[in-house]
Order: sequence, then structure tokens, then C-alpha cells
Amino acid sequence: MINPVLPQVLSELRQHPEGVSEYYLMRTLERQHAFDDLTDDSLLALFRKHFIIMNALYDLQEILWDEERRVLNISPLHIELHKSRGEDDRVQCNTPLSEYYLDWQNFEQTLAEDVDRLMRLVTGPRH
Repeated sequence: MINPVLPQVLSELRQHPEGVSEYYLMRTLERQHAFDDLTDDSLLALFRKHFIIMNALYDLQEILWDEERRVLNISPLHIELHKSRGEDDRVQCNTPLSEYYLDWQNFEQTLAEDVDRLMRLVTGPRH
């Protein structure tokens, strides 16, 4: 599946050479109506928005290296696209994290119960 937000994410990265956060990308894509089919405020909708963004980023990481020799550093707090200074700059693209986000089955098979269970592990029980 081709990620529908990939062009918007790439455009934002090119417009912000200083880098952006995942939160910034999510809010920008929401304003551009990229997530209109994920309108509810559930944790599952939030997970899906996050997944779509991370999928686009990891896909772009490979594309930008292969086509432009540009490096895309990815972390939730800082995502930055910059020019390579040589082969040593290449980011390892085949990591467990990238493999997870590039597999659309992980998007399709994750249920609200899965996200709730994960959130309870991270934050403890909700009151």
C-alpha cells in the first residue's frame, strides 16, 4: 500500500530544514484533513495517525537516500532531513522499528484492545 500522506510529510520536511516533531506533523496533517476518516478521539485513532506518519517517514528514509543521498533522522521529538556528507551518513533502514512501521499488517491488525493494553503497560491502570 502506498501511504497517502507521504507527499505532505515530504513537503513539510523540505519546508522545515531545522526539523520538526511528530506532534507537529500530526497537527499539520490533521489541519490538511489527511486523517478525516480517523475523526474520533480514541486511542486507536491516535495509534493509527502515529502509524501512518511513521510509515511515511521510514518509507521516505529509504527513498530519499536512494534518490537524493539525503539523510532522514527519525525520532518522535525531532525529525530532520539533511544532506549527506558521505556513505558513512547512511541511516540503518532495516531496523526492527522500521520493519514494524513499514508492515501495513501491523496497522490493519491492531485493535482498540491492543492499544488499551499497551497504554496500561506504559501508564498503569486508568481511573
